[in-house]
Amino acid sequence: MSEESSSGIQVGEQDEKTLLRVDGKGTHANSHLLKQYVLQCLGEKRHIFEVDLSRCAYMDSTFLGTLAGLGVKMKERSLPPIRLLNVSERIRGMLEGLGIDHLFELDGENTLERPMTDLGGGELDKAARSREMLEAHEKLAAISPANEIKFHDVIALLREKVRKADFS
Repeated sequence: MSEESSSGIQVGEQDEKTLLRVDGKGTHANSHLLKQYVLQCLGEKRHIFEVDLSRCAYMDSTFLGTLAGLGVKMKERSLPPIRLLNVSERIRGMLEGLGIDHLFELDGENTLERPMTDLGGGELDKAARSREMLEAHEKLAAISPANEIKFHDVIALLREKVRKADFS
């Protein structure tokens, strides 16, 4: 797959471990791919996830909210937390600033010895993307009262977009 058509998320598996690598930016454009893949793995009884952030320059609030939602899901199911590898100070600051760092193990480096492939997947339509964005921001708001205040306007806007999409 060419660089231009890359989803920005690579995946590899070794033994019982699933490694996901974010290449470039984690945003609303690829957060649904991460979520769908992890939920698929959970359905297949694969529960050990590592996310390599060595090539991740930035994460937007939708991606962070999606990641937080997956972290909460792991905790609710009494599964091992997702390990975030090669976390830069900038991204660590984002995780801490949103109060979601406690949902993950923040350590280590990628040790996967197998090649990784692009996760790929289709684009979401506008209505589905708005629903995914709303869910991610509502998850962030539920985790911290400060996030509720921070994302109040964004959540209100997204709820309106979803409402309009549901009636069109």
